Amino acid sequence: MMETDRLIEQLAANLEPVEPLRSPGRRAAAFMLGATLYVALLTLALARPGAADRGVDPAVLVPQLVALAASLLAVRAAFASVVPGHDRSTLVWAAIGVVAWVGALAVGAFGFGASAEHAAVLGARHEIWCVALILAGGAPLVAALAALLRRGAPLRPITTATLAAVAVGSLANVAACFWTPHADGISAFFWHGGAILVLVLACAAGAPFVLTWRVARPLATGLARTSNGAV
Repeated sequence: MMETDRLIEQLAANLEPVEPLRSPGRRAAAFMLGATLYVALLTLALARPGAADRGVDPAVLVPQLVALAASLLAVRAAFASVVPGHDRSTLVWAAIGVVAWVGALAVGAFGFGASAEHAAVLGARHEIWCVALILAGGAPLVAALAALLRRGAPLRPITTATLAAVAVGSLANVAACFWTPHADGISAFFWHGGAILVLVLACAAGAPFVLTWRVARPLATGLARTSNGAV
């Protein structure tokens, strides 16, 4: 049997100091600051005539403010989920934020006497550009957030990826809602919601391949070799 001291020496060999990550709240705030600036610049670059009038419409403005809050709660929960033993209340607050955001969108779309035929919702071709904006515009944010989350320990990659996708989708939806006037709120609700759902499903499907705990595999391999070859 290998001596305990010798085993400890082998496990401790070539270790490098590790800089601890900042708290999930501080990391989330830093990401949201940069992401909000990116979304604001993207909206200004793509804004069409008449889009500025939407900023003073409560039916549009209120859901987008709630979307920003939901995005912050979701991204904080995503950063917390890569910290072993994290506080589960962050997940609860993220769920509350998402429910509040979807509810605000639903009230804005259906709660003011709005009506739209089924064919009109499906035929809103201009909403395809909003879908493209949400997916293509949100892609850089997804990539940046994935890189930051990989620095932690994503033990539940699908949960982490879902939270990240919701955070990015709600932010990208703000740009899609402000960049051009929409024919009706119901069409925007279904088309934007469908785009965000696609984003969530795509991130969840790719999570096991992207959000891996990179430190775990080399460590497990080293321990296996030590136990198999030297004990």
